[in-house]
Amino acid sequence: MSTSEVITAAIAALLGGGGLAFLQALFSGVGSLRQGARAHERESVRDLARARDKADDRAESAESDRDYWRQVAGGYAYQLRLAGVEPIPPDPVPPSARDRTARV
Repeated sequence: MSTSEVITAAIAALLGGGGLAFLQALFSGVGSLRQGARAHERESVRDLARARDKADDRAESAESDRDYWRQVAGGYAYQLRLAGVEPIPPDPVPPSARDRTARV
């Protein structure tokens, strides 16, 4: 048996025994898996984008509230000083500065 006869016999076995249908199913299965993976990845990216947007909204809201209360506290402090009230302590030290002086 020569090489060409072996190749011809192998091709005939594949084509005659449903090998072509098997190969086609195999390649279409791989293709559909890839498409499914891409769809899942797109959905994951959308979920991450939605979560990021919600986190940004929460951070913006918290910053807005913080700024509002900072302005309110500053206004009250100004009114108290105008009325002659001395704050206790007169020169408050923020926690970050306290940590720094305690470490030194």
